[in-house]
Parts: sequence; structure tokens; C-alpha cells
Amino acid sequence: MKKELTKTYFNILVILLVPFLFSHCKQKDTELKTTKKWENFNVDNKISENEIFKKLDNEKEIFSALEKDTLMKKSSAVSYINNRNEDYDMKYSNFNNCRSYFWKKDTLSINIGIGNGFGGHGFIILVKNGKFYTEPYYSTDVVTEGEKESVYKIIYQKLTLNHSNFKIGDSIYGKIDFKSIETDNQNKTINHTGVGYFRTKVKEL
Repeated sequence: MKKELTKTYFNILVILLVPFLFSHCKQKDTELKTTKKWENFNVDNKISENEIFKKLDNEKEIFSALEKDTLMKKSSAVSYINNRNEDYDMKYSNFNNCRSYFWKKDTLSINIGIGNGFGGHGFIILVKNGKFYTEPYYSTDVVTEGEKESVYKIIYQKLTLNHSNFKIGDSIYGKIDFKSIETDNQNKTINHTGVGYFRTKVKEL
């Protein structure tokens, strides 16, 4: 019973947070197309044979708040770094996991990050029609009325996946390498970089 309640609470959290994280992506869809930030990705159907995944088999998964699945193996070997906090410690750059869902049925979203129940941080890889786009996110339960959104500029982004198309239940293996510069609502510049391998299964939202 307790396990079912925990799963229920997690599903509620996902339903509440994911639309928030992706809503601004949909609002900026026209802008993304005109600025050509959607790019082609590579396909390597043997990427799952990389030695890094054998190493992940022997490591414990890092769970976000309310998640609990003791059978899961580590899903991310991605090093994600941002300078949002001046005292950011490099040793936490690998403290993230990978989850994937379909957003609006036609867009695959791959989320690499961590959540604490009140918010989270990381980055999202959106995949649609053979192209992809990478954008960092930072969410919190503290909301300021009228606060303007951050603006992101992609410096570079490279993605490799094990297939070109996916459906619910499919396994995803991939590698990401990107750098993005964020200008936040106070005109502060924040650098974001992420590089490494990841794996997950496409789940139903």
C-alpha cells in the first residue's frame, strides 16, 4: 500500500512539473524554428555496447524525490555543470538521472537532471522529426509574479541516439555534448555544459 501511494505521489509530481518545464518550449516553438536551433542528430545502433553502460550496471541509480525503484540501474553518466551558484562543487556534476516521456505525442523529451520535490535542475533534450534541441531548466516552488523568462543561446550541441524513432516502452541509449549560455531575469549570464552517456526507457506520462 505504501509503495502504491509513493508511486501515485510521484506520478502527480511528474504531471505537475513536466508541463511547467516544457510550456515555455512550446511557446517559443516559432522562434526556435526561425533561429534554426533544431539540429540533426546521429544514429549509432551499437552505442549500447559502449563500456560505459557496463560500468553503470554496477552503480546505484540516483533518484529524484518520491521515486523508488530498487531494480533500476544507473541511467546517467552525464556530467552537467552550470555556474548558477558561485559555490557550485564539481563533485556534484554527475548527480543526475535520465527519464524520458512523449510530450504532446509527437515530441520525445529526454530529461537529464534531478528533482527534490520542490523543484529541480538539469536539461531537456527534445527530439522531433529527426531533429533535436537542448535547453537547460531550473524550477522552484518560489514563483515571482511577472518575472520574465530566461533566454538561452546554444553554442553547440551534438547528440547520438541508438535509433531515429522511438515509441513508449523502447530503450534509449545516447550521448550528449552541449554548451548553452543563459541570460536570466536579472541579466546575469549563466553557462551550462553537459557531456556524457545516458540510457532510459520511454515511459507514458
